[in-house]
Amino acid sequence: MAMTFIKSLLGLLLLAGVLFFAGWGPVQSFPLGWLSLSGLLGISVGDTFFFAALRRLPAHQLIILMLLAPVVTLLMALCFLGERPAVVSWIGIILVLGGVTLTFKDKIEVDHEAKQRGLGLLFGVLSVLSMAGSIIIAKIGLQDVSAMEGTFLRLFFGFAGMLVVGLARREVKSWLVPLRQAGLGWRFLLAVIVVTFGGFWLSLDAIKRLDVSIANTLLATEPIFALPLAVIWLREHATGAAVIGAVVALCGAGILAFNA
Repeated sequence: MAMTFIKSLLGLLLLAGVLFFAGWGPVQSFPLGWLSLSGLLGISVGDTFFFAALRRLPAHQLIILMLLAPVVTLLMALCFLGERPAVVSWIGIILVLGGVTLTFKDKIEVDHEAKQRGLGLLFGVLSVLSMAGSIIIAKIGLQDVSAMEGTFLRLFFGFAGMLVVGLARREVKSWLVPLRQAGLGWRFLLAVIVVTFGGFWLSLDAIKRLDVSIANTLLATEPIFALPLAVIWLREHATGAAVIGAVVALCGAGILAFNA
């Protein structure tokens, strides 16, 4: 929760600075309502589950698990937005599910590690469901709002949700304490800059311009970059099953992207 709160706060300040110079157009109550709901679900809930999963799973496994997002989003877009993916897209769904399953098939022998891995998997799935739902909702709200304004509104309401939780639990002050560690604040700020403009803003711009199922599938190609970076920077050991699972899941994501 502290990670979500601090990330949302810093990202909100960055976007406010950009919008101060870029200007702000009028926002009607209809898109405002949908974007506020999207921010609460995708950021307050989804990001919190994501960070909870990241504490318990290797980064490369969690990123591969996130490939479930295009599958969930496609099904939600089918049900709620009336989008009609091609039949071949279902092959992509099967490949994604198969790749993710292969990635997590390794047997964990230590009881404590198995429990943590199980909780991480649960939190990761809850994060996927929350984020997919928030994207569907954001698509509705972005019809009459720019991607930058939509990003700010989602982040604002996501931050507001975490602020209410922090005040109710009297933990806001303790959430900010880790930033006092030497060097951590600057590293975290750099990560927030990349996520806010490279992730939140560009992803909403893609969702605004494309069918949500296609946009979210393209966003799910993260493992192409995350898997080697996790091995190089974090010294994580990616098993053969994890690598094969990532390739299979990415093939499925590619089919979804070009045939949704």
